[in-house]
Amino acid sequence: MSIIDRFIKVSVIIPVYNTENYIKEAVNSIRQQTLRELQIIIIDDGSTDGCLSMVKEMAEEDSRIQIHSQTNQGQSVARNKGIALATGKYIYFMDSDDILKKDALEQCYQKSEAMHLDFVFFDADYICEGESRPLKINYDRCHVVDEKKVYLGINIFDQQIKDKVYNAQPCLNFIRADFLAEHQLLFYPHIIHEDELFTSVLYIQAQRVMYISRKFYIRRFRSQSTMTKEFSWKNVEGYLTVTKEILLFAKTQSAEKRRVIDHFLKRTLDATIALAYNLPLGQRLRLFRTSLLKYKRYISMRSLCVLLLKAYK
Repeated sequence: MSIIDRFIKVSVIIPVYNTENYIKEAVNSIRQQTLRELQIIIIDDGSTDGCLSMVKEMAEEDSRIQIHSQTNQGQSVARNKGIALATGKYIYFMDSDDILKKDALEQCYQKSEAMHLDFVFFDADYICEGESRPLKINYDRCHVVDEKKVYLGINIFDQQIKDKVYNAQPCLNFIRADFLAEHQLLFYPHIIHEDELFTSVLYIQAQRVMYISRKFYIRRFRSQSTMTKEFSWKNVEGYLTVTKEILLFAKTQSAEKRRVIDHFLKRTLDATIALAYNLPLGQRLRLFRTSLLKYKRYISMRSLCVLLLKAYK
């Protein structure tokens, strides 16, 4: 580790792909953080618009910015590359079309240092562009979580699922880098909904977790983003992969952790099956068969009926 690296408190990892209308605002919200000792790692994931030239301009103004380019391989591969390049004590994942409030990293850093945390999480607000609207997402957890309490990760994970306020977005978590290295926690590549796997394992493994009751993160909902695109077979493949991988992980865990994982899958997979009613009949029949053969214990009869019988408008 170089002398310069020793002064880096947080490595901020920003995957970028074709967000030229938002990238400056996103990166500047990191550059303007009150915590100054940052490593800003920008992974250009094969953008075909003006993103790369924009971030190069910003890098000329700010020596903390490091740019790395790759052919388009998806957000998971980009984030994993960022983790490999990170030298900060903590890691924060930022999306290239969103905004972070200026004191967020400083508040998270101070709390993590003072309380020796594996990670700290916080809430978000959102803005919508045009006709885009988010699914029913609850970003407010202050009525459920005590911000003065240090939690065992598995316990606060289970509590959030029960209270229907759990959110898998990595951008709501500020994580100790050594924790990721110790547990070899990376993002599963080449699927969507990879956050569901990463964040659930993050919670399950963590020993010391706290919450800050602030809406530090501003998520932007825009047309044709991952969050607003119509549900497709790609969504199904992502959730089925997450299910397969977390069940493999569960085999190495305690009975209590397996119970919570089952609870998580009953909520997640059941909702996925119900959302798949708009798929072509052949895909719905394929999913119905897979559900009965492999995941029947996690899926309600109501969701299976919705999958087969609900008319697509």
